[in-house]
Amino acid sequence: MMRKLTFRSQFMIALAVTLLLSIGCTAGTWGISLYFLIKANSFLHPSNYYEQKIPEIIQFAEQNKDKLFSPDFQEELEQVIPLEGFDYQVMDASGQGGGYGWNGERFFNEPGDILRKLNTTEHINGRIIKYYPILGSQHELAGVFVIRYTLGLINSNPKQGGLVLLFVLGNMAAPFIFILLFTIILARKVGKRLEPRITELINGAGRIQNNDLDFTFTEAGGSKELTQLAGAFEEMRGALQQSLTTQWQMEQERRDMVAAIAHDLRTPLTIVRGHVDNLLEGRARQAERLDKYLHTIRKNTDRAVRLLDDMSSISEIDRPDFTLSIRPVDLIAFVQEKTEEYRMICAAKRISFESIIRVADGHNGWFKADVQRLEQMMDNVISNSLRFTPDAAQIKWELDIGPGITKLTVNDSGPGFSEFDLLHMFDKFYQGDPSRSVHKGHAGLGLYIVQALTKKHGGTVTVGNRPEGGAYVQMTIRE
Repeated sequence: MMRKLTFRSQFMIALAVTLLLSIGCTAGTWGISLYFLIKANSFLHPSNYYEQKIPEIIQFAEQNKDKLFSPDFQEELEQVIPLEGFDYQVMDASGQGGGYGWNGERFFNEPGDILRKLNTTEHINGRIIKYYPILGSQHELAGVFVIRYTLGLINSNPKQGGLVLLFVLGNMAAPFIFILLFTIILARKVGKRLEPRITELINGAGRIQNNDLDFTFTEAGGSKELTQLAGAFEEMRGALQQSLTTQWQMEQERRDMVAAIAHDLRTPLTIVRGHVDNLLEGRARQAERLDKYLHTIRKNTDRAVRLLDDMSSISEIDRPDFTLSIRPVDLIAFVQEKTEEYRMICAAKRISFESIIRVADGHNGWFKADVQRLEQMMDNVISNSLRFTPDAAQIKWELDIGPGITKLTVNDSGPGFSEFDLLHMFDKFYQGDPSRSVHKGHAGLGLYIVQALTKKHGGTVTVGNRPEGGAYVQMTIRE
């Protein structure tokens, strides 16, 4: 429960618990101390012990007033008076002498002082001084009995002064001791709850600093703030991991692209170089052979250019700031124009090319799209179909135009896609199932580009095999 609270709430609860426990324990300590004081009369004198003894002392003095002023009576008087912590003086009526007792400061400096101070009480420097008259047999003032004492538990128990002082100080310090004790206990408890979480965050930050992102921050925390902080750390770790993974993938793709360029350009350039060498050596003096060499050079040059065009396209499309140039397009005219172009290309392999246009009722055939990218998509799909469609076969292009959505479907008569093809069809640099494909000369970027451009148009690409044989590629785009 505490783990879900904020630092502030946990602190307030810990403070309240500390105060309540301290108050309770202090009250218990003081209660025990009070009980001890009540039961310890035989061991400790109360704070007003000297005041309680005064009536007994005065009564004893009055009973022995005839011999009270004799110094010989001092020993007998001091058997009644507590000598420790209690001072007294017995003086004659003049207040200047003729007595005994404490020999410290004088209480009467002038003859009239004794009359003014009789039956009075003074408080000087925390001490209480009382003046009691002693009357003679004729009720005349025979003298004065001066008593000086201090109220307090320590003063009332001079023999146990150290123990009493410790007892008093202990009771006075009890609240602070309990507050300190419970603060330490609760702080350790809170620390044990927070420390593992904070340690995990520190260790996690260190691992992130070392680019070690193969871990997760757990959700359970020592407080609400730590849970939120761990969640933020986890989001940051996930974002960094995704960023690094993307960066590693981009680096790997860059390496793959360089390797693909080097591999796919090597063959056409080697062929071109061989034919150029033959031309330079004068082996193609016959017009027929010269034409054949130049045709081969042109073919492989075009092949190299297509590879470089694909590389350029993928580099452009993968940029974060890449956007389409959307404008209204007459799809019917577009299909008719491209159909003538594709028929000329297919004629070289004696492949029949057919296009079918279906327009929804009430639709005029105009659609908002990037016509150049649309043309690039179709060129890649048709080029891919031409590679796998045998001579004297057929390629069919179907166009379904509807409100807000258009489907472009290409069906061929080739061998179709293998299961491996269907899994990796849209991967970069995928050049077909290596156990089935013998058609190279491309970088394996055609369908990847088709899918990327279709997504930019808000659509999807689906591929599969037709029941009657051959493969199909269907691109669905949206306005």
